[in-house]
Amino acid sequence: MLTKSKKLFSTDNFSYFIRYFAVFTLIFVSMTIMIFQVMRATMYRSSDENFQLIASDPGMIMGFAMARGLSPDVDVVFEQSNQESTNSSETESFETTSSSSKQNFMPPYQPQTKIRLNTNYHIILFDGEGNRLNAVDDVSGLADVSLNTKDLNQIEEIEVTTAFEDVEYYRTMTIQLDSSAYAAYSDLGVEYATILFNTSQIKSSIASYETTVVVVMISFWLISIFASFYLANLSMRPILISFQKQKDFVENASHELHTPLAVLQNRLESLFRHPEATILESSENIASSLEEVRNMRLLTTNLLNLARREDGLKPDLSEVGPEFFEDVFENYGIIAEENGKELTVTNHVHQLVKTDKVLLKQLMTILFDNAMKYSDEDGKIELTVFIKDRNLHLLVSDNGIGISAEDKKKIFDRFYRVDKARTRQKGGFGLGLSLAKQIVQSLNGDIQVKNNQPKGTVFEVKLPR
Repeated sequence: MLTKSKKLFSTDNFSYFIRYFAVFTLIFVSMTIMIFQVMRATMYRSSDENFQLIASDPGMIMGFAMARGLSPDVDVVFEQSNQESTNSSETESFETTSSSSKQNFMPPYQPQTKIRLNTNYHIILFDGEGNRLNAVDDVSGLADVSLNTKDLNQIEEIEVTTAFEDVEYYRTMTIQLDSSAYAAYSDLGVEYATILFNTSQIKSSIASYETTVVVVMISFWLISIFASFYLANLSMRPILISFQKQKDFVENASHELHTPLAVLQNRLESLFRHPEATILESSENIASSLEEVRNMRLLTTNLLNLARREDGLKPDLSEVGPEFFEDVFENYGIIAEENGKELTVTNHVHQLVKTDKVLLKQLMTILFDNAMKYSDEDGKIELTVFIKDRNLHLLVSDNGIGISAEDKKKIFDRFYRVDKARTRQKGGFGLGLSLAKQIVQSLNGDIQVKNNQPKGTVFEVKLPR
């Protein structure tokens, strides 16, 4: 792993690694921030909505405050009765009693909304001078909360220290009350109310969730290092393969051109060494030079054809009849007879085939020429064409030297030759089968190589018709 890491930082893979790692980092950081924002907004959404509803209902504020106690020496009883009818209504009655008197408050109050208030909610009433008017739990530390009129109707967060030196967190909102809204409360002198909601448990939960999210994100972020390393190698693989193929192509092309150029140089230098020689006396050198020129021309033509195939040249489709195969096979028969080979052709095509006539003929010629090269002097070659399952099938078989399993994996590579000495003697460059595969691919077909029995090779081509 260390060796691979060093290799990564010393090659072009590192730029891909940085890109993938930066993308993963950006994704995980963005996700973490979004999760935190959504979590916090969701946690406080209910309480903040209740704040707005409570603030819009002064009767509820006074009723809740009175239920908790207006002052330390006043006993408050809060009673709520519900009656269900066709038009359901809710009424509330509040009683405050002391040792000397008893006063009943029966305000004409109808709750505007159903709000679920619990012990986490607190309301502190203040007069105009900031004096607290109702009783609060001294242990909770709320007695130390003072009136803040600078940010009325705004939700804020405060910290309160309890009697046990613990810190409690509250979300608060201070509103101004109109004493004339409810005449029953006018003698209390209430002008401001601070609504508080204890968020200590929510903050603890958020902190726990945030810790979990951070741990998970950091874990996946660390995993992304290995993922970036893998993707960098994966991205570079086709580039390296293409580069290696290009390098091999240049080396092989240079090698193939080196021999004919060397022969030409030697033959031409020989002519200069014998300037008095006649054309007849130099005919051997001239003939050899012309042969090498023809080989170089054939090589460059094949390379050009390969380049055109790779540039995505679209086939020119047209209808091809059975007579096309008859004419091609007749020409092959003449060539086979001249070379002492036995050719057997079978044409089972009796209908029109839609394909590229030029490319198809070139493909058949390449496979036939390959069979001629790799079969013996008295070799047997068979050509068969037929239509099956809406596909045109072409079989070219010979009884030559055959192709090993290892060579079958490489025979469609450029400049690869099973028997280099034999192929060079026959004038081959190892480009024919590579070009054949390019043609088959351009026609959306498939080509396979198999063993012939008892010996030899069979090339099977399947093209859509």
